[in-house]
Amino acid sequence: MIVALVSALFFALSPNGLPQTTPPSWGGGGPDSFGYIYLDSDTVCPGAPTYEWIDIKNIGTKVTGLADDNVVGPFDIGFAFPYYWYKVTQVYVGSNGCIAFHDKRLNAHEFPPIPSPRGSNNTLAALMSDLDPSAGGTVWVWTSSDNDTFIVQYDSVPFWSTGGRNTFQIILSLPDSSITFQYKEQSGTPYGGWTPESNQCGIENVSGKIGLNYLSGNIPPGNMYHADLAVKFIPPESTTYEVHDACVRNAMNENSGGIFVLRNTPITFWGIYQNTGNKPEGSFTAVARVRNLSGAVMFIDSTTVQPLDPGATDSVVFPNTWTPTTNGTFVIQVIAKLPNDAVPINDTANIELRVVTLPATLTYDRGTPSTFYSWNGPGGYGARFVPPVYPCTITTARVYMQAATSTPCAIGIFDDNGIGGSPGDTLFIATVDVSTQDWYAVHPNPPVVIEDGAFFVGAISAVPSAPGFGMDSVPPISFQSWEFTTGWSPSRNADVHDVMANAIIHEQVGITELLPEKIHRPPRLEVSANPVSQSVRFMLGVPISARVEVFDATGRTVQEVMLQDGVGILDTREMAPGIYFARVANNGSSVAKLIIAK
Repeated sequence: MIVALVSALFFALSPNGLPQTTPPSWGGGGPDSFGYIYLDSDTVCPGAPTYEWIDIKNIGTKVTGLADDNVVGPFDIGFAFPYYWYKVTQVYVGSNGCIAFHDKRLNAHEFPPIPSPRGSNNTLAALMSDLDPSAGGTVWVWTSSDNDTFIVQYDSVPFWSTGGRNTFQIILSLPDSSITFQYKEQSGTPYGGWTPESNQCGIENVSGKIGLNYLSGNIPPGNMYHADLAVKFIPPESTTYEVHDACVRNAMNENSGGIFVLRNTPITFWGIYQNTGNKPEGSFTAVARVRNLSGAVMFIDSTTVQPLDPGATDSVVFPNTWTPTTNGTFVIQVIAKLPNDAVPINDTANIELRVVTLPATLTYDRGTPSTFYSWNGPGGYGARFVPPVYPCTITTARVYMQAATSTPCAIGIFDDNGIGGSPGDTLFIATVDVSTQDWYAVHPNPPVVIEDGAFFVGAISAVPSAPGFGMDSVPPISFQSWEFTTGWSPSRNADVHDVMANAIIHEQVGITELLPEKIHRPPRLEVSANPVSQSVRFMLGVPISARVEVFDATGRTVQEVMLQDGVGILDTREMAPGIYFARVANNGSSVAKLIIAK
């Protein structure tokens, strides 16, 4: 009777019987700005969830490649799941107890608040703590046979360094568009204890500005994890929330990372624009410009982004190219100019541009460290490079380090054939002894030749807390820094500093170096019959055999076409309508835009 009376006092019920507002003391929370609320199985009120574990271990797909602090994916959900005012179809799975729609940035200690634009956005954080799948346990994904339920399950995964066991799952339910976190087992304490920097739980939207926090550290204490707990996030039946927002999701590459080009080589500019608001937007202006380090504008161009529904994207290729005539560091800015945009923080992608001539040192740093980082366990740091020409020859790899006493450290060159383009095969590795603050270099003999794709230069130490790895925090920042714990992953601080790791490259080595240097000027890829409904013709302009990659707005390759004598045909009848990009693989050709209409 007392419970019924309290429920009547505190809860106003919507037409479907779900509470519109809930008191935190009774296990409920919200609404957020959009209207999501949460209820947990400790709540005594209508609509509260019941704990019902759905074990997918050994019947779902095992997630491979997870280590301490990394992200793998994407994985198809199997259906279009309504989330906030848009729909999502894929997830990235993080080792640290969270998944994200479209965003594969690493969330790691110290963990950003939920919600927050920091770290990955579009995130579901069930137990976002420093977990370590490399030390035990498994992770699984599963879609129901009728394609209306998707589950990610973490099974017996320990905390890094402190152990314990954590078994929980994230459930997406299409019939009611709800999200449920379920906890079967939780033992142990995260590294750093139950603090906000060590634990976050909740949901957030595509901009990271809107969301709902269930647990931050151990606050509120009544929401602490325990066995047989279910937490359900429930969307509103309707919402008065309105926001106009467009963002540049990425530009020039999948993470708007730093790039290198040869002097006197034309650059094609492109970006992927997304409506991250909840109102349809008409066409608006897209701008691309290049600034030098003094801020002077070296180039500017504009074009139009097509009208976008909420959540929709448009892949934009700017009509004009820019040819840099001097070496140096520049910043490419790809900008969304949506009138009355409510979230200006996501309007611009800043891409570090290094213009070089060969031989060249590929570097994102200015040569002077701002600080040094080290791991309190074995670990390391590195940087990712896409060379400005193929093939290229790496004659030196170097990393800036220091140590109080002589410390062995391995410096390696790694291929990009790991999971999701991460460091894979070791192309060369050698050990140096680190002591005084300096560059430490290794020289592969014979030199390493890169025929296509990217490569990594990194240093790994087996000694706890040594050496210190040099970091440069002076903008521009490349977003190309990586870290190594039990495996490689993009650095949790990639937006803050650049790891001081470099590569010295040549176009050719040996006696051919006496010849005049060749400049690689890629041909332009042309697309005919655009927009298309059934097939499209690609023309390269040079009579060579080549492979064209077609990728969607997320950067995922969806089709490949072989060109014969510079010409190829793509059958588009089985492709979904939308905007795509095309480029010649391993060639550095310009990017062509492809519109498929049905």
